[in-house]
Amino acid sequence: MRTLPLLLLAACASSPPAAQPGSRGPRAGEHLAAASDHTTEADHLARWPDRLAGSPDSPVDKGNWYRAWDTVANERRLAREHQGAAAQILAEYDEACGQRTHAEVSVSPLERYGVGGEPTAWGAKVFLSVEAGTPEQLMADLRCHRAWMRIGRTDMASCPLDLAGLRVAAHGDNSGITVEMMVEDPRLVPELQRRVAHDLEASAQRRAPAH
Repeated sequence: MRTLPLLLLAACASSPPAAQPGSRGPRAGEHLAAASDHTTEADHLARWPDRLAGSPDSPVDKGNWYRAWDTVANERRLAREHQGAAAQILAEYDEACGQRTHAEVSVSPLERYGVGGEPTAWGAKVFLSVEAGTPEQLMADLRCHRAWMRIGRTDMASCPLDLAGLRVAAHGDNSGITVEMMVEDPRLVPELQRRVAHDLEASAQRRAPAH
């Protein structure tokens, strides 16, 4: 799979970074790193001498009442859960992006085509050029970029599409497209507006003529 190298790099990283406001949760690479940590811990615990039934200090051998929490099984269960979460994120990316190239998925359509915007009570509106395509094409591009950000560690702390509880609608004609964005949590509205302003600034820099 094309995303495997990126996931392997992310899995080798240290502890996950602190969650940003409105975080959608760990990336696939962070889930894989956590799964690796739990597997390593399970292997370590499995080597403890006092886990052996025949140990001289085992309460079982002395006829005592004995119960134990199987920490090895718990660590392996956690590892499987993180592996499953990573696999789900990968499946969602493949469904949303298909065979698109890294260059296509790694730049937000808001940054690529944004020409302006304005705040609203629940979020913001972003105005895009006609190069963004039809609203249907644009929505597919937005979903793909949003899925791509869950793959590995990406510097997307300022991308509005990476906010939790985001709702997006697009409509337009041959003069341009308007994207309406809102978040379920009203406390995240200022954060959404900040991120939209960031993307529009990046878009302006992209469209600025080279000197």
